[in-house]
Amino acid sequence: MRIRISHETTYAYELPVRSLMQSLRVMPRDHEGQVVASWRIEPSVDGRLRSSEDAFGNLVHQFQAEGPFEAFTLRIDGVVETSDMTGFVRGAPEPLPLQVYLRDSTMTQPDEALALFARKAARTGRPPLEQLHAIMGALHEEMELMPPEAAHGGRASEAFALRKGTAVDFAHLFCGCARDAGMPARFVSGYLCGEDDRRSATQHAWAEAHVDGFGWIGFDPSLDLCPIAGHVRVATGIDFTDAMPVRTARVGGGGETASLALRVAQLGQ
Repeated sequence: MRIRISHETTYAYELPVRSLMQSLRVMPRDHEGQVVASWRIEPSVDGRLRSSEDAFGNLVHQFQAEGPFEAFTLRIDGVVETSDMTGFVRGAPEPLPLQVYLRDSTMTQPDEALALFARKAARTGRPPLEQLHAIMGALHEEMELMPPEAAHGGRASEAFALRKGTAVDFAHLFCGCARDAGMPARFVSGYLCGEDDRRSATQHAWAEAHVDGFGWIGFDPSLDLCPIAGHVRVATGIDFTDAMPVRTARVGGGGETASLALRVAQLGQ
């Protein structure tokens, strides 16, 4: 599948911004199921854009600009060619040992209720891959999926108590449950190219777990499926904070409003 991603965010400020720095994890990397044909990151104000790689193997761009300015737009435009790997992730950078992904964070740590739910769903004793599919299916059935704008920024256990959450919450829940079962798991941020009413074009989140004998495998509990060709994988980490697309620090500006325009579409349609 050949996917075009056009992502534009406009930031407006109450007062002039004197200086701004953004840490961007918005550029995907090649692996066996994904090839980046083209990619551009274009801020609308003059500044310095530097690229690097973080500890997880994500591509990171640091953008720095000096003001004054009261608004600016960050444009991302690219084309990615993907193929359905039935969830398997092969050929991606793996700079860290698996033990790192057994570590929980505040966002993913399951409480007693969630851990009990996961163990009941997985029926400990079955093969690990079966357990992971069972956890994914149980979360999808138990939880109500909310739109990205409903994000609460809280812990996975809080979303589980409400029985509703965004795709980010679903991914955090899966990571916490998998780690509780002793399997390395990581958070994934990216895009989803919609093909039907169930899969709308959006920024998206899912998880990956490592299974001995198979390697890393993706699980999307918000949709109850392993990632397919419509999933564009961008960044990974222990939780969302490691894979956050945009993190901003600034001097001045006062209050901020942000408006998003996003199109993720299959080329040729």
